[in-house]
Amino acid sequence: MQDDEQLTLKQTASNYWIVERGPQAISGALTRQAAESERELMRRLRRRTAQMRAAAPARPRAPRVPSP
Repeated sequence: MQDDEQLTLKQTASNYWIVERGPQAISGALTRQAAESERELMRRLRRRTAQMRAAAPARPRAPRVPSP
């Protein structure tokens, strides 16, 4: 995973835990342990998606139609 896409945990003022990627909150949980599990799930899904895309055959592109 690239550094600019690092997933971090942060506790809010109301004691809610959020998982962030940069400034964007992408998941949340009531406990730190649950938030850590969410973060690990996001990491695994990202790795798996990258592996699937790398293994998939290239799709043919539609021919370009010149604009008038």
